[in-house]
Amino acid sequence: MKEQNIESKMARRLSGGVALAAFCGMLGVPAPALADTASEINALKAQIKRLEARMTEQAKTNAQVRNAVNSAKTQPGLVAPPPVFVSFKNGLFVETEDNAFSFKIGGRVQVDGGFASSADTTSRSNAGFRRTQLEVEGKAYKNWFYKFQYDFTGSGAAGIRDAFLAYRSKLLPEEITKQPVTFQVGNFFEPFSLETVSSTKHITFIERAMTETLAPSRHIGVAVGAGDKHWSVKGGFFSTSPQDTASAPPTGGHQYWDFAARATYAPIVEEDKLLHFGSSFRYHKPNDATAATNVNTYRPGQGTRDEFDVLGGSGALIRVPTAQDLTCAASGSLATASTGLSLLYSPFTLKNGCLKYAYSYGFEASAAYGPFAVQAEYLASQYERNPVNALLLGNAGGSSLNYSGYYVYGSVFLTGESRAASYRGYDKNWGSPGTFADVSIKNPVNKGGLGAWEFAARYSELNLNNGGLVDSSYAYAAALVGNAAQKALANTATLGGREGNLTLALNWYPVRGVRLQANWTKVLTLSAPSDRAYLNGDRPSVFLARAQVFW
Repeated sequence: MKEQNIESKMARRLSGGVALAAFCGMLGVPAPALADTASEINALKAQIKRLEARMTEQAKTNAQVRNAVNSAKTQPGLVAPPPVFVSFKNGLFVETEDNAFSFKIGGRVQVDGGFASSADTTSRSNAGFRRTQLEVEGKAYKNWFYKFQYDFTGSGAAGIRDAFLAYRSKLLPEEITKQPVTFQVGNFFEPFSLETVSSTKHITFIERAMTETLAPSRHIGVAVGAGDKHWSVKGGFFSTSPQDTASAPPTGGHQYWDFAARATYAPIVEEDKLLHFGSSFRYHKPNDATAATNVNTYRPGQGTRDEFDVLGGSGALIRVPTAQDLTCAASGSLATASTGLSLLYSPFTLKNGCLKYAYSYGFEASAAYGPFAVQAEYLASQYERNPVNALLLGNAGGSSLNYSGYYVYGSVFLTGESRAASYRGYDKNWGSPGTFADVSIKNPVNKGGLGAWEFAARYSELNLNNGGLVDSSYAYAAALVGNAAQKALANTATLGGREGNLTLALNWYPVRGVRLQANWTKVLTLSAPSDRAYLNGDRPSVFLARAQVFW
């Protein structure tokens, strides 16, 4: 278009020049002046020819591009690069125009600090990184999904957290659901417990409730899930985890395996109203595994994060005693260090000959109405053991052990937000359906507002005691000063302790992806484990603060 305008202007100038020359000739204008005019006309003609040549070349080039694109669309094996959408909002996100491919780089950083009133099992004060995670996730060819997450501060095999591949396809009739069925393989959370499968980016308190002790964490396995906005079902089989103490079973033995399932139903899902129910079940087969490979399951509370975390860490106040392995194993080998009658028996059995199987179950509920919200959960774990093996191998607790825990909390957004708006059913979060995402802030700070302010209170309790043939006071005394017979009688009980905590929380969400938290926790009841009876009656209090950013 630009070249055409230039050509038009020059043509006008040329015609004007010819007319001017003729007019000057009639008036008898001198020849030199006419010669200058002719020279100018010739120069203009030459320039017009050059522009015409350039326009011809440009037209050829445009035609070649169009032909190449059309050929790529029609010829098999030739595909034109699709246009892509790129966004830097809350992480780097790239997606093709047809939504077939996507790629996102995200992560989170959580920095904690705090102090405690008691130093018996916790530090007086401490600060540090709780999580520094980087993750890559996306999809390919519309149906394939992937995620890899790495924690630079976490324990476990090189800090690996989520690492899975998923395939999604619409296999069920639309009368049941319009959402695809999901097949997932890799390392991810077993579908069990609302509190456990909820992302730490979005849980209301700094640490999960103590019920986490009885719930499985991430494990390597396969799972299948289905659902829609109001319901979900997910189940699968799992085995070892990069976060286990060791990922291999004892020499010559077999690793444990789990079957876990979780179902949710939310009859009310609106912007400011929510009603959610759920239940979970897990069956655990130990095979030849011991606490040397799976300490969280075979010594509940040992190695589990609790509400004191950065100050005390794993099992700060209660946990099944370190010396006791619910599989009756003292180590991770097939050999047995035995005395007395067990010398006649133990050489012919694996050291985990106590535990036959275990199972866990849980119930959950959550509701929201406007700025107010409540949530509660109850979990229990049952261990069925061989009582003869337990007796001969000198392991406490007898043939059947039961541990349980629960929590209940309420929260209110002082700035009017609703937790219901952040609820994610299977249609929005197929990996962990029936959980919550980040808060929908009404007036963020970057738009001149105050952000979102939330206040919450929670009571959480965990019971790792089993009575046995004597009461807990007798067992505590026998563990400290009892003779051999009294200790044997005390061993009919498993005393891991009982703890009840009250936590108050204040959260500030200035903008999406940033949160500042403050938690105060008071231990209201404490029965210590049998190997730390000196903690009985202690009532420590803890203050923790966190600065979090995620993208």
